[in-house]
Amino acid sequence: MALPATMPATVNPRVRARTTRQAPASVSVEWLQRADDHASIEDEWRRLEASVTHRTVLSTFDYNAAWYRWYAGGYGGDALVGVARRQGQLVGVAPLVRRTRRVGKIPLRCIEFAPHEAYAGEFLVDDDAPDVIAAFVDSLATTTPFDLICLNDVDLGSERFASLHESVVRHGLGVDVTNHPNAMVDLRGGYDTYFRARTSHFRQAVRRMARRIEETGPSATEGVMLARGLDTLDDTVARMIAVTEASHKLNGARLPDIHRGFLGELAHRFGPRGMLALPILRIGSRDAAFVYGLVERGCFYDITLSYDEAFAQLRAGTHLIQRMLQDFAARGVHTVVSHGAHEYKQHWATAFLPSPRLFLFARTPRAVATRAIRFGMAPVWRRLGAAEP
Repeated sequence: MALPATMPATVNPRVRARTTRQAPASVSVEWLQRADDHASIEDEWRRLEASVTHRTVLSTFDYNAAWYRWYAGGYGGDALVGVARRQGQLVGVAPLVRRTRRVGKIPLRCIEFAPHEAYAGEFLVDDDAPDVIAAFVDSLATTTPFDLICLNDVDLGSERFASLHESVVRHGLGVDVTNHPNAMVDLRGGYDTYFRARTSHFRQAVRRMARRIEETGPSATEGVMLARGLDTLDDTVARMIAVTEASHKLNGARLPDIHRGFLGELAHRFGPRGMLALPILRIGSRDAAFVYGLVERGCFYDITLSYDEAFAQLRAGTHLIQRMLQDFAARGVHTVVSHGAHEYKQHWATAFLPSPRLFLFARTPRAVATRAIRFGMAPVWRRLGAAEP
């Protein structure tokens, strides 16, 4: 399955040794630091993503180009796009940002993946060149001042990241890890097989919700679903924004322009390619809920979802997710990944995939102090029942 690189693997010492002898030295790394610099490598980036199997849609040019356009330079931090070449050929892209963030109330110079608020993002590297990831960290450690590097879906104990582990040791970086699991739905056996495997309580609740919704008013699933509904793309995006503004998230406030711009651009980049899933549940004459995500290689990755607060008692969002899963199964989408392990997902998720978040601390005074507060004192925070900083 085309899933995020979160599953641990056994380290083969012989592979690790072979990886060490290969190039970080033979890889040259350049850093693009303006929000629109990535456009200069668009064609190469697209060719690389087409050839790489160990990746998700989050490392594609289109996803990151939209993110940098709307978030870099302000809300999201300053663009820092790593470009790795071997003998002149592009073998890796690191879509990163630099920003100041507070950990334990201490401001740190932080480097992390571009879509950082979603605990998402990933390196795009040639399948046969995992050592390129180490080359990126080697370059950062010698050229870019930082206190902390945060990386998602990185397991230093796995074969894929063996050379990165050696780079971390080489530069004396402090290492700590947290886990932010992602919900997953396995549709390989079809929707009926998936649904029968849920608890009887959940199945009854789904049927009960469906009856209540139909009693409220005729319902329909509209919007864009892969190749269907593309002629309504602009209207669908506008409806999605209206539901967001009617949700508990905004409570009637206007969705900021940067979020409008990002979501709209993503829809226009991926919609015509048949990769956009933006179903909207209409109940009676009103839009009640939506799910927004991208589909590639039979795998759906969510971006956002919400529901109109007026339909909260009907659990319109959960109802729409079940309709979406039925539609996906019929269209050959075999895996659904929803970021985060929120409680409401426990009822309909097949499993929760581990998603390690790697913290690499430099040996600066701020980094050392922050690590001690955030991780060294973690047992104390837990005993006191306090939230960890």
